[in-house]
Amino acid sequence: MEPSDQQIEKRAYERWERRRWQHGNDREDWIAARMDLVFDLNYATIAEIERGESRPKPVGAERRPRCRFCEQSAPRAAFSFVRPILPDFLDSPSPTTREICDACFEQLAGSLDRELAAFWGTLEGLRGDGAARRDLRIPTAIPIPAYKALARIALAMMPDADLADFNDTIEWVANPDHDFDGGLFGGVSCLLYQTRHGGDGAWAMLARRTDDEAPYPYMLFFLGSGRTILQVHLPLCTRDEDQEGEGLKMPQRSFTTGGEGDVHAATCLVLPLAPSDEPVRARRFRLF
Repeated sequence: MEPSDQQIEKRAYERWERRRWQHGNDREDWIAARMDLVFDLNYATIAEIERGESRPKPVGAERRPRCRFCEQSAPRAAFSFVRPILPDFLDSPSPTTREICDACFEQLAGSLDRELAAFWGTLEGLRGDGAARRDLRIPTAIPIPAYKALARIALAMMPDADLADFNDTIEWVANPDHDFDGGLFGGVSCLLYQTRHGGDGAWAMLARRTDDEAPYPYMLFFLGSGRTILQVHLPLCTRDEDQEGEGLKMPQRSFTTGGEGDVHAATCLVLPLAPSDEPVRARRFRLF
């Protein structure tokens, strides 16, 4: 569903009010209003981890838990500990899950999260302040293992009822041969946002498409910390098969922050998938 001009105009006016009726940002307000309306009209949030959130009850059954990735249950698979859903390198409280066995945790959360941590480290400059955030050098692509790590987090926090649409996605995430299946996803990319203002702690969100006819991916995943936000879609979803011939459009969001006249949409870059044997080069990126 696409927003009408009247809907965009109303949302843009609300942004103008938020900036205390300052003029000169009409185009930015219109573009940001349209982006946010496209998301609001076509997606519903189905799972969310708020900043600094930790829940007392882990995801999954206490008796005979079943791994989401290998589909083995105890006692055929070992479940020694409840595991954090968010990776440790984010240094943030996280809900936990029983639904990943020891072997899959070592293979997926271990190896893939290390790749995501290395990629996240290349974005360190984006989390600085003032002049340190200007004329930065950031990656031009996201490595396949880092993308898989994002999908791993998304699958770990996904409601049970939605997992059946992502059997092929789970198999792809678990495949250690990243180059073999990396070529299957032409056009798949990660959106990297940098907001003007941020907050403490990491957060994550899953959003599901509400209209099967909309030309957007069925499931979007967002991971944020500080001023940095990554957005990906989960590939190989059965609900996207009807759209494969026409291609899927990744909806962009404004992630507007600030108030009292200091209102700004986030800066956004598109990072395509990079083969794991290809070095990820940096490019200059000037913020604000």
